[in-house]
Amino acid sequence: MRRISFVLAAVLAIPFAARAAAPGAPAGNATLVTFAADPLSDSRIRLEGAFAGRVAWRDDAPAFPGDAPGSLSARYRDDWPFARVGWPLAEPLDEETPFTAAAAFVIEPEGFWADPNGFFEISFGLYSSEATGAQRVWYGPDADTFELLEFDYFPNVSPLFGGPYLSPALFGAANEDDPAFPFAGAYANAAFYFGPPVELPQGEPLLALIEHRPGQDAAVVSVSRILEDGSLVPVSGAVAVLPLDALTLRRYAFDTLGLTFWSSGAEAPAIDVTVRYHLLAVRPGLVAPRSLGEVAGD
Repeated sequence: MRRISFVLAAVLAIPFAARAAAPGAPAGNATLVTFAADPLSDSRIRLEGAFAGRVAWRDDAPAFPGDAPGSLSARYRDDWPFARVGWPLAEPLDEETPFTAAAAFVIEPEGFWADPNGFFEISFGLYSSEATGAQRVWYGPDADTFELLEFDYFPNVSPLFGGPYLSPALFGAANEDDPAFPFAGAYANAAFYFGPPVELPQGEPLLALIEHRPGQDAAVVSVSRILEDGSLVPVSGAVAVLPLDALTLRRYAFDTLGLTFWSSGAEAPAIDVTVRYHLLAVRPGLVAPRSLGEVAGD
């Protein structure tokens, strides 16, 4: 088992003491967002859509060793209007840059609802403030969500489509030369991965990683438990490898790290889930020089 302070130091290339920095304050070329104070009052935050009622700062106790007091409560309901909450990156990242993004969070069991007849995601990730629009779940010419890399967790369990699923997604730049673009829209240049079903634990702190590995044509998503002594234990089966060669145009760039609240426009929610975020971070470079096979469990 690895100490949580060691892993986050690897992610951020800065010591845990730097968590005292203001929300979104860069440390070197890393971007670190902590919640010791209300981040919604920070002038650098990017708020879009109907974020009121979606997010709220909580002055609660630390969730794991090395954590600071405070968290950002985020409510995911797909029948609500679109919203997004983001922080500018210390430096832009693109399709050629290896990088690692991380989030420490707790999925709250109270009020948890995932309709077995529905299908929708809990998500965070990196996106372009100029190219990533509000229509993540639309096809055709109205789809406007480009240049987005997401951690997506679909908590629904259905006799029809199974689940739950950990499913990273990447939307590249708009590829208007693709014959499928007029009816597929953003999905004409996108990559997804649905692996075997895996259930993420509720009511306990988790660490999620997104590793962008362009040299290996992949992005890798994984989730670990953060134990009471600060150790990390991988959640069994919670690894997903997203092939980047599925993109029809390998071009994208990100300038923002944040939480994405998409809307299905449905009359009733497919999910109603509250997630408490304790940390968001991203830095160029990979967490460790391990092979893709080791990450994927091969």
